[in-house]
Amino acid sequence: MNSTSRHPAKRSRLTAVLAATALGLGAFAAAPSAAFAHEGHDHGTDPVITDPGGDHGDPTDPGTPDPGDTGEDGGALDWSNYERVLLTKDVGEPIDLAVLPDKRVLHTARNGDVRLTDPATGVTRIINKLDVYANSEDGLQTVAIDPDFENNKWVYLVYSPRDADGDGVADTPTGNAPNTLPAGADESYWDRWLGVNRLARFQWTGDQLDLSSEQVILDVEVQRGQCCHVGADIGFDGDGNLYLSTGDNTPASTPGANGFAPNNDAPGFNPGFDARRGAGNTNDLRGKILRIHVEDDGTYTIPEGNLFAPGTELTRPEIFVMGVRNPFRIEVDIETNSLSWGDYGPDATKAVAETAGRGPMGLVEWDAISLDEPQNAGWPYVHGDNFAYNDWDFATATPGAFFDPQNLKNESRWNTGLVDLPPAQPATLWYGDNPGDQPWDELVNFGAGTGQGPMGGPVYHYDESNPSTTKLPRHWDGKAFMGEFSQDYIAAFTLDWDAFEVTDIEDFLPNAALSALGQPPHDNPMDMEIGPDGSMYVLDYGDGFFRANPDAGLYRIDYVAGNKSPQARFTATPTSSSQAPLTVQFDAAASTDPDGDALTYEWDFDGNGTFDATGVTASYTYTELGNYTARLRVTDAGGRFGLTSRTISVGNQAPEVTVEFPGNGAFFDWGQAIPFKVTTQDAEDGTATDCARVSWTYGLGHDEHAHPEVSGTGCTGVFRTDPNSPEHGPGALLYGAVVVTYTDRGANGLPAATGEATLRLNPKEQQAEHAIRRQGVTVYADEDASGGNAIRGLGQGDYLAFDPVNFAGIDGAIVRATGAGEVQLRWGAADAEPFATAKIPGGNGWKDVEISFDAPEGTGALYVTSADELAVDSLKMVGDGVGDVTPPTVAHTLAPATPTGVGGVFNEPVRFSVQAADNGTLASVQYSRDNGATWTNLAANQQYGVTFDQNGTYDLRYRATDTGGNVSELGSVSFTIDLDAPNEPTVDTRTMVTLASPRVTYGAPGDVTVSVRGEGGAPSGEVVLTVGENEIARGTLDADGNAVIALPADLPVGTHTLRATYGADETFKTSAGIARLTVSQARSTTTVAVSPTPVKPAVAATATVQVASSTGIVPTGDATVTIRRNNAVVATLTGTLGADGTVQVTLPKLSTVGAYQVQASYNGSAGIAKSSGSTSLTVQK
Repeated sequence: MNSTSRHPAKRSRLTAVLAATALGLGAFAAAPSAAFAHEGHDHGTDPVITDPGGDHGDPTDPGTPDPGDTGEDGGALDWSNYERVLLTKDVGEPIDLAVLPDKRVLHTARNGDVRLTDPATGVTRIINKLDVYANSEDGLQTVAIDPDFENNKWVYLVYSPRDADGDGVADTPTGNAPNTLPAGADESYWDRWLGVNRLARFQWTGDQLDLSSEQVILDVEVQRGQCCHVGADIGFDGDGNLYLSTGDNTPASTPGANGFAPNNDAPGFNPGFDARRGAGNTNDLRGKILRIHVEDDGTYTIPEGNLFAPGTELTRPEIFVMGVRNPFRIEVDIETNSLSWGDYGPDATKAVAETAGRGPMGLVEWDAISLDEPQNAGWPYVHGDNFAYNDWDFATATPGAFFDPQNLKNESRWNTGLVDLPPAQPATLWYGDNPGDQPWDELVNFGAGTGQGPMGGPVYHYDESNPSTTKLPRHWDGKAFMGEFSQDYIAAFTLDWDAFEVTDIEDFLPNAALSALGQPPHDNPMDMEIGPDGSMYVLDYGDGFFRANPDAGLYRIDYVAGNKSPQARFTATPTSSSQAPLTVQFDAAASTDPDGDALTYEWDFDGNGTFDATGVTASYTYTELGNYTARLRVTDAGGRFGLTSRTISVGNQAPEVTVEFPGNGAFFDWGQAIPFKVTTQDAEDGTATDCARVSWTYGLGHDEHAHPEVSGTGCTGVFRTDPNSPEHGPGALLYGAVVVTYTDRGANGLPAATGEATLRLNPKEQQAEHAIRRQGVTVYADEDASGGNAIRGLGQGDYLAFDPVNFAGIDGAIVRATGAGEVQLRWGAADAEPFATAKIPGGNGWKDVEISFDAPEGTGALYVTSADELAVDSLKMVGDGVGDVTPPTVAHTLAPATPTGVGGVFNEPVRFSVQAADNGTLASVQYSRDNGATWTNLAANQQYGVTFDQNGTYDLRYRATDTGGNVSELGSVSFTIDLDAPNEPTVDTRTMVTLASPRVTYGAPGDVTVSVRGEGGAPSGEVVLTVGENEIARGTLDADGNAVIALPADLPVGTHTLRATYGADETFKTSAGIARLTVSQARSTTTVAVSPTPVKPAVAATATVQVASSTGIVPTGDATVTIRRNNAVVATLTGTLGADGTVQVTLPKLSTVGAYQVQASYNGSAGIAKSSGSTSLTVQK
């Protein structure tokens, strides 16, 4: 048993019957039975001016009553008795706070800054900087002081070290891990993304942490390069045991999760997508609340009573609570012996949950348990009141059985712990999106925002002996506070601490009351703590994500009956310069007093503690370089005062950051990559941006919060949106949230300064109910609406406003509405001239009307109006938007650039490189050797190149693909490698062709002499003679570089251009020469002989024809034999010459006796002329 236990352990089962019913049905839409609805307390928003003390003067005056003596709680619930005092706006991206015993406040920012705010002086300073890995939600987290801080001075931090082992090299890559294994990689690839979240403590020196005194207590191994869920809060019990919360280290946008439990262990997927590997793993520290006892040397031991005893196989003994998702804020309360925490949930909408059959709608929890009862809170198997999720098969997208809360099994392939898990315990409180979704509707009614973000808070204990006059009154004694990050309220829970049951819920200091009193409202409360003065200290994150929001701040809530402190505000113009002197004009006119009292103004320009001037305005000249803290103190007539300060930088101005594209409010489709370009202007560094100093984060905006998804560095690239984002459900409010920062190099001995720019990127489909401003319309549920809700009553003077909007790439819209009339689109104001109008036809049901328009340029507000009392469901933009639809361009180079071997080949290895360019970011550059049948990736770190060193002919195709999925046109190149080929020659040559005669006769073309000359020697090798494309002869050069080449006898008749080409050797380059040669026909002679002669009548004789050429080439073709008698043709016969130029023709049998003439004619050919010859033939008896 824990020695601080004061109550018997009784864990409530708020709706056990309902939970069992949900398990039996398999899915639960999170609509509780009316029997379990409770009436909480909203004490109203109007301040009740009761003046219980009867004194509006100084609360330290002895006449001021004990703030705990409120009589029937009237004073405690009179919001005019409270004030929300701004301590500082200088909080960076605020994460956590810790109040020191002297009421100074330590607070952390995600980027690694530790700040110290002194409310007594109004000064905030960055006192330490840690080198952190700041991707997504990682970075510097919690700060806490030791219970024995007054004596041991230990301050605890939880952070993500960039270089945990101190070897000077970052532990993990920058950027984001892929969703699936890269091609060719095995599961060991994921090891490179392993880092740690570290619990350590440091000595406090009085005004800063001694970073060299660090004691590393515990490292929690996590997967990096992805979002989300760090947890990382600290508490201590009465035995000095330390409690550390850890998140499940699993993205909300896990592929296939669709807003339900992310248990994706499908083969090839990032193990970070399976929450069972952490939160559901008995042998892993993620998704837990740990309990350890830190020893003097920084080591730790295990207290008795944790969930698993030391030595239990496949378990970690540090675990006190397992099965939590993101317990971002916890509270360990000694008086009530309790541990409480808020836990976030997934994002499935009610409409999706009712139809998907995968588990409950997105719920969040607040839990309170005894320090004597370790437990399994059930995530990722159940959530809320043990509502079960389906054991979904992510590989096949098919359902399994629903998890049994009492018999949970971890069957993930990433599980390193027990298969059989402890039974799940239901949440103390749980709630969803809308009234009716939970037993306590106050949890969704108190705030004005949407979404859910429970932040665990302190349990207040009224201490009558505390001399502080600002401590919270007795009414809040024993009540637990919870901050609602997404809905901007603080709730107070009354509990039966024996049964750990909530019996009442109150809205603490509502924003409407604060506004009525002229005090700053709650704005995304991030952390709360009760200080030693009994006041509540609150760290507000403000609206926006991953940045130092303008409305972030550190506040203190005091109970002050009567006179309230004034609120100090001032402007300084300018706040920085590049050189001295700098004259600054100060103006405190924005300072106010809640009571309307007159104020006095005092200025401390250099932060030395001495006030230098008075008055509403002042001017001061800084004559030396440096950073100065300018302070303002405003005091009312009753002596109450407010302080504020800001830094004046003389010597270094913060850079200006401009996102050239996309525009703020631009439109895209989920899954697209959005190209961006960033430029900067710095007064000291100029416009030459050091792109390595540009950092950016893209996150999925959802209702009032965002999940950082992708981060990186560089001036150009793409914001890659997740195609799975719409899995949050059709009615979810989703958008892209971008923050870009640039840190300069510092100047004049002053530290670096940072500038930033932010973007909101809109999906093309915009639900009407998600308009940022609505006038005169009602949101109502409609199952036929695209998001399950719509607006109605859009009439004269009413409007929907969407802001910011940028129509780049948009040329139309589809308006989905019902009810006959017109819908107008207006720019900048609800009464501006319409730039487009949709005419909605009458009839039942939703009508989709597409309109085209010339969109306004730039970023502004889109107003949707009508005078016809229409209902509107959505607007869907038409056009490319700013998503990447432009393919990359590609070209190639070879090294060497030209062949190095004789014959146009490479006789050495060839480096093939692809030059790819894109308007966004390249995803891959590839080549193929088989005409595109298979592709091989080229590595960016090798400049998209590959070296080929084997003989062969390489016919390559290449392409590039960008992160938008756009593919370039194919490029191609072909080359041959012959490592044995001689080197390509280097000496120029001249080839000359000499003919024996420019005119020759067919069949006797003669010879040609080819001479090749080069500097420094005689070329060797062959020369080739060609006519046109045809080779006709070749010869080998002699020692003098000459070759005599016989021309072919059958060189055709005509005029020819003879080209002699020298083919090069190892020294002499190739060259060519020409000569013109004319070939004339050869003469021919034809003879004929008849046998026998004389010949008898009716006997056939034979004529032998012989044709010869003048050049000796044997004629070819036909010969014709003609027989005549008395000049009359008796017969004509034709024969084809044989290989010897002769042909025998059998003459006809002649019956008439007498003398005949026999003539033989050669018909000629392309190269030989015609000729003829004759003889006589006698026929006689």
